[in-house]
Amino acid sequence: MSQPKEIRPKWEGLVFVCRKCMKRTGAEDLRRTLKDGLGKGVRIVRSGCLKVCPKDRVCVVAGSGEGMRCFLVEPGEDSDTLVRALSSALGRPS
Repeated sequence: MSQPKEIRPKWEGLVFVCRKCMKRTGAEDLRRTLKDGLGKGVRIVRSGCLKVCPKDRVCVVAGSGEGMRCFLVEPGEDSDTLVRALSSALGRPS
């Protein structure tokens, strides 16, 4: 069996947003907000349950390279603050 081939993705960072949390809290527009705020180079993905299950919040995991960070986001929280936190987690200037 051959070794898996490693490639470099086209994106600089990756953000997972829990689909279950978004639905439960009524924050279905959060993915679009993050996509608009973080811009090109960051892939925003709706994920299955991330097994954090915060009450009245949305679990968001962001990372690039070796580091991943997990955030618990309140629906309706200031999107600029969230975008700055995620940019920092991705090692991008805010």
